Amino acid sequence: EKSSCDLMLFGPAIALLHSVPRAPRTPGAALTASILGLADVSYRSVLYDFSQPDQLEEWERIDDVIMGGVSSSRLVVDGSSALFEGRLRSDGGGFCGQRMRLLAEPLDLSAADGVFVDCEALSVGAEPSKRVWKMAIRTKQDRGEVVYQAAFKPPTGGRATVNLPFDAFRLVRGPRLVPGVPPLSAAQTNETYQISLVVSKFEVSETGAALPGFEEGLFAMRLHELGTFSTRPPPFSRSMPRALSEREQAKAAPPLLRLLRPLLGLVFGEPTRRRRAATRLLEARGSSRLQRARLGWAWRAAAGGPLVAARKTAALGLKDAGGFALSLPVRLLFKLIVWSSKMVKTIIRALTLLAEERKEGGPAANAASA
Repeated sequence: EKSSCDLMLFGPAIALLHSVPRAPRTPGAALTASILGLADVSYRSVLYDFSQPDQLEEWERIDDVIMGGVSSSRLVVDGSSALFEGRLRSDGGGFCGQRMRLLAEPLDLSAADGVFVDCEALSVGAEPSKRVWKMAIRTKQDRGEVVYQAAFKPPTGGRATVNLPFDAFRLVRGPRLVPGVPPLSAAQTNETYQISLVVSKFEVSETGAALPGFEEGLFAMRLHELGTFSTRPPPFSRSMPRALSEREQAKAAPPLLRLLRPLLGLVFGEPTRRRRAATRLLEARGSSRLQRARLGWAWRAAAGGPLVAARKTAALGLKDAGGFALSLPVRLLFKLIVWSSKMVKTIIRALTLLAEERKEGGPAANAASA
């Protein structure tokens, strides 16, 4: 019998929510819950109204599959709000996220004091306090990582607004906080290209340690609005720049990456990584290669019959063989680079020792010749 874990790893669908109570949308009903006591917020500017389905198209998921994990998430319309929902897995990663698509032009947020999210963490899976919830701001358009993060506690038991001042955001590299760097300032947000929402097992710290008591499994957060707040009226009305299309984002990638993308997708694509993760899980359970092959055949046959199972099995075999053949030169090149690096280090170490021996033996040799 298939477990929910097996379905997550092998199947394309995500076992998520089906019946979540909807929060009433009453004008002025949202409460204010600031993590730093900023209850006196007079002006808010909404960037995204999640009751509008077309605005969800301007967001994309950024889960741990990019680093070999098997977590999954999605952002879907649910009545007058949106649901950020999914399943967190520790194996190979441990985070899920949704982010704005990269903007064609920067968004100037420097007139604001911070960003807010009108949301509610739902009682799905583990308690919300067993995960780390973060917001991230990206202030650079290219592939360089200039990302600031701030952790927050989403409200439970009802809809509320969380205000995050800009100085609550700290520069990070991956899950690790970069030490010695000042917090984000309002002036630095004059060129904002992305805002992200993340749920993770990693705390915002210099070590990037996991949250004590972290629990994997299903999660869900209802989103109503996301925008900026200020204690003074904004000097101008703000309009959202156009989001780049997938084609435009791919075109903006470096030439080498564009050239290698088909190969990288074949060898390191999400379906391939999920199959590998599933294989590791079944190996840990003591299954043999033959048992795994029979299990895969049974699932494919149950979904579409023997002919479909044969076609999919043959396609997977050809894909694996092609990926191995195409990746072989890359693997050999990587091994050559590693071997060359070790050789260079060995030569440098030998030359250093030789220089030290000559330096120590120099005076004795000079005395003997005298």
